Amino acid sequence: TSYPIELGTRHPLSLVKKEICDIFGRLGFSIAEGPEIEDDWHVFSSLNFAEDHPARDMQDTFFIQHNPDVLLRTHTSSVQTRVMENQEPPIR
Repeated sequence: TSYPIELGTRHPLSLVKKEICDIFGRLGFSIAEGPEIEDDWHVFSSLNFAEDHPARDMQDTFFIQHNPDVLLRTHTSSVQTRVMENQEPPIR
């Protein structure tokens, strides 16, 4: 006879993330998610990062070789830019 396969549980980091999101939700904040692959406008230009800003350095940012205006999201600011483009203030 075979035994039923026991299901696993949520990863501890997933549990903590959910708890943090729940706490901020109760405080009136919302959670915004965005793409992991972004364009230069949303990551840097819309936030007035200068062309020679250190955050644009190759060791800090992963640019897509075939299109230098496409890169991996470096921080949450690109999602904040997208929210500000589509939502009226106040934004929490």
